[in-house]
Amino acid sequence: MSSRSNLTGSSLLRGLLILATALGTIPLIMLLSVPSDTLAQGLFGVTTILLVAALKPFTWRSMPLRFLMLATAGAVVLRYWMWRFFETLPSAEDPVSLAAAWMLFAVETYAIVLFFLNAFLLADPLKRGMPEMVPVDRLPTVDILVPSYNEPIDLLSVTLAAARNIHYPAHLLNVVLCDDGGTDQKCTSSDPAEAEAAQARRKALQALCEHLGATYLTRERNVSAKAGNLNSALGQTRGEFVAVFDADHIPSSDFLARTVGFLVRDPKLFLVQTPHFFINKDPIQRNLDLPDACPAENEMFYALIQKGLDRWDGAFFCGSAALLRRAALDAVGGFSGQTITEDAETALDIHARGWHSLYIGRALIAGLQPETFSSFIQQRGRWAAGMMQILRLKNPIFRPGLTLAQRLCYYNSMSYWFFPVVRLIFLLSPLLYLFFGLQIFVASFEEALVYTLTYLVVSFLVQNALFSSVRWPLISEVYEIAQTPYLIRATLGALLRPRGFRFQVTAKDETVADSFLSPIYRPLLVLFLLMAAGVAAAGLRWVLLPDDRQVVMIVGGWALFNFLITGFSLRAVVEKRQRRVAPRVDLSVPARLEAGEDETALAVEVVDASTYGARLRLADAAHRRLRLKPGQTITFQPEIPDVPRASRRIACEIRSLQPEGRDLFLGLRFLPDQDASVREAVACLVFSDSGLWEKTRRSALAGRGLLAGMAYVFWRAATTIPRTSLDMVRLSWTVPPEEADAEAKGPAPHILAFGQDPDEPLPAREPEDKVRKPPMNGHGKTPVPTTPQAGLAAAPARENAGGTLQLSSR
Repeated sequence: MSSRSNLTGSSLLRGLLILATALGTIPLIMLLSVPSDTLAQGLFGVTTILLVAALKPFTWRSMPLRFLMLATAGAVVLRYWMWRFFETLPSAEDPVSLAAAWMLFAVETYAIVLFFLNAFLLADPLKRGMPEMVPVDRLPTVDILVPSYNEPIDLLSVTLAAARNIHYPAHLLNVVLCDDGGTDQKCTSSDPAEAEAAQARRKALQALCEHLGATYLTRERNVSAKAGNLNSALGQTRGEFVAVFDADHIPSSDFLARTVGFLVRDPKLFLVQTPHFFINKDPIQRNLDLPDACPAENEMFYALIQKGLDRWDGAFFCGSAALLRRAALDAVGGFSGQTITEDAETALDIHARGWHSLYIGRALIAGLQPETFSSFIQQRGRWAAGMMQILRLKNPIFRPGLTLAQRLCYYNSMSYWFFPVVRLIFLLSPLLYLFFGLQIFVASFEEALVYTLTYLVVSFLVQNALFSSVRWPLISEVYEIAQTPYLIRATLGALLRPRGFRFQVTAKDETVADSFLSPIYRPLLVLFLLMAAGVAAAGLRWVLLPDDRQVVMIVGGWALFNFLITGFSLRAVVEKRQRRVAPRVDLSVPARLEAGEDETALAVEVVDASTYGARLRLADAAHRRLRLKPGQTITFQPEIPDVPRASRRIACEIRSLQPEGRDLFLGLRFLPDQDASVREAVACLVFSDSGLWEKTRRSALAGRGLLAGMAYVFWRAATTIPRTSLDMVRLSWTVPPEEADAEAKGPAPHILAFGQDPDEPLPAREPEDKVRKPPMNGHGKTPVPTTPQAGLAAAPARENAGGTLQLSSR
């Protein structure tokens, strides 16, 4: 049975609503285009604002009421656009003002088109649960590909260890490290230092893979970046399905349990994409000191927009945390590499061949975001340029094989990255009047008030109704303005010269030991100073030109808004010191602690942990029996519920003792150079339970009302701007030259998915029409196992030769 068979009922209702909306579009447009006096428009505005405000609380409770709210808002938006087009553009007698007015009108039109596209996508987003059960004896072979370039070995060891402990039959799972940092090209480089580093990396990673029961692969030359690396691995592996994890995306133990069943049941399904969840804050979130309750910047996409894309069979590959069908990849020649965003490009190519995709909204990986503002901008610049490349080279609007809905889905995702151009024009437009007196639109004060204010209020109400749980009011504006002066070059450059960009890897091992001013602060500072000059110019016009005060009141208010939002965004360039080397994850895991000469085992609780250390809670009766002190070596063995076979004794050094009430909390640092099985224990302790990620995500999706959210941003902006100015002066002398709720109780996901524990040994099946090929070697002389070990729990203990899995102190 197809994975889309359960969508019929809601799809029919959605279709009827859309048909009714379409039939009413033409008479609605004719009605909205009829001119009216200011009083009538004012009454229309007040009525629609009250109606949208009344419907707002029911946005996600009733689909018909959601459609009614969107239809009402759509009428207001169309009415405003027609007023702007027919009545507010200056005459051709002032060509300079006319050009400026058309520039502003063009970006307003773009924003209105996006409004309707988002309404189309979010009218009925799709939510999926567990796939249907697939018996263990019918499960396919899976290759897990982990592409790597220059990531630290410690980081890779965590990802590989977690991948090796995914619940799945061991003889059907092959974890592959695709190393692009140890290629033959790099190992034989003419630069001796580069060659020596590449050879050392290859050797260390080969040892790491051998210890973890993974496969090491590399290739001859570094061509086509990540897409070329993955395609090289595809040519040396044979799994029916392919899972892809970035080097810093650590999978939970139930990843395949929650994804593989969809692909097994629907032979035309090529992709199951899951969210990218991050355990650390992004640099803007950290530097602006946004609260933990404020949803992460990527949640709007992964918690809502991807579900909307999924409704229209438009969910696309995001480069990691996904399971793909090899047959679909083979049909298009592997991962696409014509652009620097191989993920969306690959999905577009496969969708155009008639294959389908699917998105599930549960986070099944935990990753790391860029730590510095400059790395964040580099990453987003790559995404922006890549999407512009796809738009130019493989325009989805004209791409054969796509449905109309898919064309709109892809166009919406790509056109979003025009935001640097749009934001810059919205920021500079009021300055054209305040500095040069240009007429950017022609209207009386009363007309501007009743049309523009109605449009803005309704737009903010609808935006907050749709996105309140995933994006606080005005936070999108803050993020986009912080990126605008940097991404505009990438956006326009890729649009005009789509073949002139190269893939750049985002740094994965940065830390911010001390606060400093980002080396790329100048463009954003210049933008802020322009906004400040605009506010000053508005003040001068108010004093010197009394007859213009009504216009100055509107345009000056716009300039003040831009000043406050840009000033708040400017805080992003003041890098805030990190107090932890690795992010801690809150846990509640029972463990046994051994300390003292008699090594008495005591029951304790692991309350949080990272790949560097942990914190244990000892109850009153327990810690009073021990004599603990900083610097003492102890061991503890966690009881990992999701992967019990990975439970191992972990040696630690006590770094701190903190009494709280009758309890004692131990701060621990993991000792370096422990057995490789400890690497698995730490990885599984911290990352095996996807329920932790869902709990964390949901805790930040409570939402915030429109007025409260706007008040928060304005207050933070007003109080942050003076502090940012002082910090920029103070830190300008120290700029471094370079920047280095849980599900209901029941069977475990892998039991629900496969009917039994897939970790139990079963005879390898040998279909009559498909005999497994013998092992093959990749570059680096490491065998490709056809039946890799189930993990280090079943492998002989070995010395740790592949780094310390971040178990060393830094």
